[in-house]
Amino acid sequence: YLFGNLVPGNYAVQVVAPAGYTVTGKDLGGNDALDSDIDPTTGKTITTTLSAGETDLSWDAGLYQKASIGDRVWLDANKNGVQDTGEAGIAGVTVKLLNAAGGVAATATTDANGNYLFSNLTPGSYSVQVVAPAGYSITGKDLGGNDALDSDIDPATGSTIATTLESGENDLSWDAGLYQQTASYGDKVWLDKNANGVQDAGETGLAGITVKLLNGTGSVVATATTDANGNYLFSNLTPGDYAAQVVAPTGYFISAKDQGGNDATDSDFDPTTGKTITTTLVAGENDLSWDAGLYQKASIGDKVWEDMNYNGLQDAGEAGIQGVTVKLLNSVGTVVATATTDANGNYLFSNLAPGDYKVQVVAPTGYYVTKQNRGTNDAVDSDIDTSGKTALVTLSVGENERSVDAGLYRKASIGDKVWEDANHNSLQDSGEAGIANVKVWL
Repeated sequence: YLFGNLVPGNYAVQVVAPAGYTVTGKDLGGNDALDSDIDPTTGKTITTTLSAGETDLSWDAGLYQKASIGDRVWLDANKNGVQDTGEAGIAGVTVKLLNAAGGVAATATTDANGNYLFSNLTPGSYSVQVVAPAGYSITGKDLGGNDALDSDIDPATGSTIATTLESGENDLSWDAGLYQQTASYGDKVWLDKNANGVQDAGETGLAGITVKLLNGTGSVVATATTDANGNYLFSNLTPGDYAAQVVAPTGYFISAKDQGGNDATDSDFDPTTGKTITTTLVAGENDLSWDAGLYQKASIGDKVWEDMNYNGLQDAGEAGIQGVTVKLLNSVGTVVATATTDANGNYLFSNLAPGDYKVQVVAPTGYYVTKQNRGTNDAVDSDIDTSGKTALVTLSVGENERSVDAGLYRKASIGDKVWEDANHNSLQDSGEAGIANVKVWL
């Protein structure tokens, strides 16, 4: 700017800062040719005396626009240092603005969306410091390769690096990821009495079962033991990837996985490996849905015997029949195992999963099935019907059913001769002939 054709005398200059601009500091830097000469309050220079013919071009005015800095504090649910879809802001977090000397220049609180802003700032060097609330920790810094989505604060200090705000700059790139320090994982190990992989009414928890917690690489990071109700819990966990492994005691087996369509009541452990699938625990999550059903194997059997008097009961002296084929059928009638009776007529199907079964006896040639369910003692009666099959038997966990018997008998015959006792001595004498066509009743 220039004011020319002036009469020599005393003058001052006043600059009218446009809307949004502010007058900078006066007489700074020690070089009058480069500094600003107007008072920030009045916008005026001091008064100077112009002599005749003088051209004084040393009256400068520096103006600047205020700057701002800010952005967001969010809940880093998976602790990956990146603002993922669905991760919400955290309200009420204290954020401090630090000047170049590290002093607190201003304090703000995040809004309902986790946003904060320091505005109306003089351009210069600043940093931001986030005060993590109780129960929260600061996530990793500068992860993921996208500055718009990463966390910019140092986990140790809670502060960003220093950044220089220029005139009019609105720097909204300073984000802070926080995570809740702990998560938990667990639930229950129960006795699956019918081995159906579902926690049915009346099935109780198993105490003293060892459960291992595995990290994302499969390493064991913790071990727990189920309590009196079969419950176990891994708590105070850092958010991340986890799985569990149940150690079935001797004589116990792991039930089928993911049966019944209800994750709250099914068994989640693989029967072969004893492990669950890997799940990601997010900050503050309490995942109590990982159940394990255990069961004990069952057995069924007893004896095939020769029912000498065809009364359907194992009487004293009636021996077992060796080499008889016995089939084990499942609930839909499919043969799942076959056995042969031993020298004493005994048979056994063992190592069975609890469930519904039938036994079928294949009567050898010349043998027939005796009467079924005679008497009041199931231990000595015959349990097979005319087709050779028993009724459906439900085997419970660990049950050793030894009362499924089968009585077989061989057909008998009786007869001889009606003759004419010519001399009435009641003896078949030589020459005494038989009598044809006599009706004989049995």
